[in-house]
Amino acid sequence: MGLVTADGSGRKGQSASGVSKVNSVFSTRGVRALLCGSLAAAGAVACGSEPSAQKTDSVELGVILPFTGREAALGRNIEQALILAVEDVNAAGGAGSKPLSLVTRDSHSGSERGVDELLDLLYTDEVKYLIGPEETELANEVVRDVKALNIFNMLPGYAAPKIERSGSSGAWMRLAPSTFMVGCAMAKFAVKQGADTLNTLASTEDYNLALSNELVAQFRSAGGTWMPSVTVDPETESFKRPLSDVFESHPDRTALIASPGTAAEIVTEWVVGGRHGHWYLSPLLRAEAFLFNVPFGSIDGTYGLSPSSSLPSECAGIGGEQGSVKCTRKNSDRFAEHFSDRWDGDRPLPASRLYYDSVVLVAMGMRYAMAVDGKQPTATRLHQLIRNMNASDSEPAQWYALEKAMKAVDGGEARRYVGAGTEYSFDEYGAAKHVVYDVWKVKGQGFVETGSFYVDCKEIL
Repeated sequence: MGLVTADGSGRKGQSASGVSKVNSVFSTRGVRALLCGSLAAAGAVACGSEPSAQKTDSVELGVILPFTGREAALGRNIEQALILAVEDVNAAGGAGSKPLSLVTRDSHSGSERGVDELLDLLYTDEVKYLIGPEETELANEVVRDVKALNIFNMLPGYAAPKIERSGSSGAWMRLAPSTFMVGCAMAKFAVKQGADTLNTLASTEDYNLALSNELVAQFRSAGGTWMPSVTVDPETESFKRPLSDVFESHPDRTALIASPGTAAEIVTEWVVGGRHGHWYLSPLLRAEAFLFNVPFGSIDGTYGLSPSSSLPSECAGIGGEQGSVKCTRKNSDRFAEHFSDRWDGDRPLPASRLYYDSVVLVAMGMRYAMAVDGKQPTATRLHQLIRNMNASDSEPAQWYALEKAMKAVDGGEARRYVGAGTEYSFDEYGAAKHVVYDVWKVKGQGFVETGSFYVDCKEIL
């Protein structure tokens, strides 16, 4: 299983970054200071400084998260979800005969320093199971390394690359919807709203360009008319010219597709320039870091879509006509309460739910491998078992009943995971299928839920 993208450089022997390998989790010094005291008291983390000194008899999951740089607002919340997942899995018996632990490093939001940290996870920490990175560029950089080392790589992030190739070494699974799925959903929603013309203003990161291209293609396929789109370098000093160019053709909607920090700068300059046109927001912009950095009330009423907080089984009308559906959110609310209880009132970001699920899926796959094979699985075998377990005819296993689920798996019974993020089923390449999206709009410095949108987009590979 591989990534459809350029291969990485396969570099080895990078110098250690100073970020610790620990019993459960360590990150950069700032986040470590926030988390270490409470976690040490709970026995979930060892607070040391040398990776070699903290080697434990556990199954180590390597994690690469954005604690610094333009995506830093995501890092701590995602890490909290991962810690919670490790605690829950270990309370249910761990990964077979051993507990799980995390070895966490800083991606620096996709910078060259982040590449070094990621390579350290693979070659210095020697992890065999990798969660992340969030950034497409970093994931692409280590494709050859993942293959050469036969690593199992779980990609929960929205901006992770899509997967569609098979191979005999190394394996990838993706939990968030692909750019094709998101672009299709955004396009069909725009048409349902009555938009006849659309274009995009997208920053030049790989994910944002891919989503922009998919949205334009799907909007045209759905009967809409595409207007000239514009790309911007997130490091540019002024967005005045791109803003003028993108609204020059007077489209009904302009999709803003960028990281929260870059998008906030664009909107701020747009407000100063007179607010021409109407925005439509990408899933990455459902983030406090975006709203808190735009002029108050400047984009009130602006719509966006993101992967649903509801399970497909909580929605009436799935499988019928595509469009608006009514959903409940008991599962989502239950996980939010679980997360909040653990983290003193903090709430999980939508992306954090998928990271929680990534840990559980890996652990369930390992337990199933021990039951049916009698040994820890290779990367490709784990990929196969997770897909098989999550077939539609398997009995469901809820995230809040892990002990019961794990006992069934230990007996060789396949279980379909009903997670904090969604109910999982995978295509042959290991990409999770998504058919329901949350619709929301901006009001002040908050997001208001306006409903759910069902769309079954089938990609022809």
